[in-house]
Amino acid sequence: MKCLIGVDLRETAAGALHYAAWLASMRPDAPPTLVPVHVLEEAYLLQVLRHTHLDAVERLALDSAVAQIQRAGLEDQAEPVRVVRGAAAEDALVREFDAVHADALVIGRQAPSTERNIVRLGRVARRLVRTLPCPLVVVPPDLRAESIGKGPIMLATDLDENSAAAARFARRLAETTGRPLVVAHVVPQDVEADRYLPTATIEQFLSQVGLDRGRDLQAWMTTHHLAGHPAVVAHGDVLTRLSSMAEMEGAPTIVCGSRGLGTVERVFVASIGSDLACWAGCAVAIVPPAWGV
Repeated sequence: MKCLIGVDLRETAAGALHYAAWLASMRPDAPPTLVPVHVLEEAYLLQVLRHTHLDAVERLALDSAVAQIQRAGLEDQAEPVRVVRGAAAEDALVREFDAVHADALVIGRQAPSTERNIVRLGRVARRLVRTLPCPLVVVPPDLRAESIGKGPIMLATDLDENSAAAARFARRLAETTGRPLVVAHVVPQDVEADRYLPTATIEQFLSQVGLDRGRDLQAWMTTHHLAGHPAVVAHGDVLTRLSSMAEMEGAPTIVCGSRGLGTVERVFVASIGSDLACWAGCAVAIVPPAWGV
């Protein structure tokens, strides 16, 4: 597995490097290829080149990026860091992703897991999550390699065909890390509607839905070559339940698919992948529908 690592020189972006260090430590016999990249955006260069030379800026950026990699303990696992230029960081990262034929792009988010910041992802991460040009792993800034859960990779599926690519990616990630794989499906529950129904009726309904969805999940897993892996069906708010399940399982990564929503659709339809990337305490991998086809 080859991962492109977006190296941001701010301390809030250290989580992505620590996640990469964790990936490298899981299978010393067959570690993933890690390609760290730092982007110098044109808007920034236009400001600083009034006062210094380009080679000095690139040298300083390289030294800072190398220092970040060393602090994360990645100097012996990763390829030499690349400093590239681009009009926008997200476009340059995707360009490098395509150039090295990577399997995933790992980036940090802005807000720590323990804080309720209004801005969660940051500009570059937000744009990448919205366009999703490749499999994207979003990592909380406060994540450290030694604190990553020791449980299975969690594949979250809504049983839609758009989750097929996520299933392929989750299998690949489980093989790369040597971790088991668990498949989770959450049945959305309308708390407001349930308020007006007898408790016994709600319990009977959820029991039947759970049985039906359990059979549906097993059929979906068989179709996508996941038969035999542990599976769980839960009810409630999808974001809350998936986050809590990942925490209880000690999942190092939640993998989910994307429905490929356009800008207008996103105004009306929530994206669980985007929400998880914003709020989950662990790394979240969002996989576009066409990946691996």
